Amino acid sequence: MPKLSPLCSSCGACANVCARGAITMQLDKEGFYRPVVDENLCSKCGSCERACPWLNDVVNPNESFCKPKTIASFAKNEEVRLASSSGGIFSVLAEKNIDQGGVVVGVAQLSATHFGHVVVENKEDLVKLRGSKYVQADAGLVYKQVRSLLRDGRKVLFSGTPCQVAALYAVLGKNHFENLITVDIVCHGTPSVKVWQKYVEEIQSTEKSNVVQSYFRDKQLGWRKFSLKNVFSSREIRSHDLDHDRYMQIFLHNCALNKSCANCHYGKLPRIADITLGDYWNIADVHPDMDDNKGTSVVLLNTKRGENLLAQVSDQVVQCDSSLESAVAGNPCIVRSSKEHFRRYEFFADLDKLSMEELVKKYCVSLPLYKIVLLKFKKIFLDR
Repeated sequence: MPKLSPLCSSCGACANVCARGAITMQLDKEGFYRPVVDENLCSKCGSCERACPWLNDVVNPNESFCKPKTIASFAKNEEVRLASSSGGIFSVLAEKNIDQGGVVVGVAQLSATHFGHVVVENKEDLVKLRGSKYVQADAGLVYKQVRSLLRDGRKVLFSGTPCQVAALYAVLGKNHFENLITVDIVCHGTPSVKVWQKYVEEIQSTEKSNVVQSYFRDKQLGWRKFSLKNVFSSREIRSHDLDHDRYMQIFLHNCALNKSCANCHYGKLPRIADITLGDYWNIADVHPDMDDNKGTSVVLLNTKRGENLLAQVSDQVVQCDSSLESAVAGNPCIVRSSKEHFRRYEFFADLDKLSMEELVKKYCVSLPLYKIVLLKFKKIFLDR
């Protein structure tokens, strides 16, 4: 049996390099995708171990800048900007790639509770990739698809979390494809599919209707106080801001994040992708003229290839030069991982026992200092 990393990010690189199809990614008891090996098919060749970004350091094959060039920016197209999580820069880059005959790869909502990477070849379908998806995505065999597209000479813009970009490079190996550009997001962490499934089941029961689409960063109340909006088959729409939606509370308190997210190898400098996109949360303090509460992106240009792509869309965006230090002050996940919730193990032990409301009341509250200290000591003991 191959020795895969116990601290798995669920990136799926191992499944994509297995020539015999012996590895599939399946949800574990906490609701995270984990590699499952069919011993009858496994030839013990070691390809999966060599491709694992957690067992081996992966770097961007393009020469990275010592310090990324930092830009504050948003799309001039207000419709695109308001439908995007931050400033709509990804959509502008994606449209440019399609105009040049390329394809765009990103995460879409495939069903009420299933999110995964898809390949988009036309502008009309880019809406599927727009906006954040705060649920762990199923990478499937998308890296193999990308490899095939690149070998056919197609220009590919790939977007994903830092660990997914690292996984793509690991699967491609030493092949340096001139027609590949990668975009990673400033990632808070990937939440459990099981937690999202529980949330959907509860709201469907309340509405007596099925969820058909979810929008994790709806800007009806503004960019800063975004809402989670769900559209039901009954055509009803329910929306709650980040302080009152139970799923968002659990997500933002780090209760349901993957274990590896607290020690991400790739969500730091140097960034793994050609371009990094995130929210410029403190834009009002740093560049007040760029702030209207409709969303402003922080754009890190990590390679010459990324810099060239942004230059090609300069007429479609509003932008100004900024500093890395200023961006990090407002969005520290640019350089470091989110902290693991100190009661994470308890949260998942209670997941099947308590309702979402009960989980929020128990784990998304402030506790007296002495209780926090006692619980942290308990966690250290259990982790041994």
